[in-house]
Amino acid sequence: MIYERNPKPPVRNFLLASRMRSLLSLMHERFLSSSPFSSSSFAVECLVNSCGLPSKSALEFSRDFHLHENNLQSFQSVFHCFQSHNIPSTRITKLIKRRPQILNYSVEDNLKPKLQLLVQNGIVGHHMCKVFVSNPVILNADLDSQIKPCFQFLKSVLGSNRNVVEAINRSSNLLTCDLKGCLQPNIDFLIEEGVPFDGVAEFLIRDAITVQHKHNSMVNAVNDLKNLGFDPKAPVFLEAVRVRIHMSESIWKEKIEVMKSLGWSEGEIFSAFKRDPNFLKSPVEKIRVATDFFVNTLKLGREILSEDPEFFTLKIDKSCRRRYGVFTLLESEKLIEGGVKIEEVLKMRDKEFLVKYVKKYVDKVPGLWETFNGRKQQQSLPRSNRVLQQWGKAAR
Repeated sequence: MIYERNPKPPVRNFLLASRMRSLLSLMHERFLSSSPFSSSSFAVECLVNSCGLPSKSALEFSRDFHLHENNLQSFQSVFHCFQSHNIPSTRITKLIKRRPQILNYSVEDNLKPKLQLLVQNGIVGHHMCKVFVSNPVILNADLDSQIKPCFQFLKSVLGSNRNVVEAINRSSNLLTCDLKGCLQPNIDFLIEEGVPFDGVAEFLIRDAITVQHKHNSMVNAVNDLKNLGFDPKAPVFLEAVRVRIHMSESIWKEKIEVMKSLGWSEGEIFSAFKRDPNFLKSPVEKIRVATDFFVNTLKLGREILSEDPEFFTLKIDKSCRRRYGVFTLLESEKLIEGGVKIEEVLKMRDKEFLVKYVKKYVDKVPGLWETFNGRKQQQSLPRSNRVLQQWGKAAR
């Protein structure tokens, strides 16, 4: 079969095809200019140039928040508002990611008044940044009915702006707490019960979470402690409040019963609790393990533990067993000076123990380093220069 070549197209068809190509090209350009890709590129460029964001962060924000020409201005306004108070870009982006609703807030009616109030009360720069990042709920809180009254109450108790800043820096939810239902009634109650005012103020700074508990929980905890013979004026009283209020009634009773099952009387238990309330912070299993170690391994009487309940706050496996192993090993080599008690060794600072009982004898007693690290004596003893490097890490 013979195929004939197509005839040469007329000029008119050529012009029509050319115009069609031009029209398609124009439509393609307009599509690109209005497409999400182009809009996203524009947003990224603006975030980099006007907000100082790195390209990667700008791209993430543009994608995650669907930023484009129409909503980009609100983002920039919020960003610049925080930047004007010397908050770093990285912190601002972290805040926006945690609380994206912030982009819908009015800068003039919401953000600026709150920022100005913080500045007036001495919360600026790093402290301001920390407050918003740790507790973005502040952005939703009402300025006049919530935040201002909290500031006023904190000043009335703490006295100075410096103390207020320290308290809020430690617990920023002091500005969004239930002031009338919890915080104020609890502070008033502690003072009425005889706790010194300065002690309450210090407690508020150091442990605001405890003071924000429900009021009936505070009342019950204080009454329980008074029934045990605690004096509200004693320095240890507020520490006992902290331990008791964070423990449910069922857990409290369980720990008492466990101690009794281990041979303790109620008198011994509460005598130890009065000396060091943190004694009963330990989990039930820790109490069992500690009692077994101190009574059965070290042969310490319960009266010693009751008089010095700090033993129960020590780390049994990571510290006490290893030190006991080192102590007995040195004792077998007759390297322990007369009169030294294992109780004293267990409560030494890490650095002091390392210097006095490990560094001093590590090259003289085989297996000492392995014993200190809780390992069986399978490896060769490390040389002094290598040991010195590891001591630093262990001491930290």
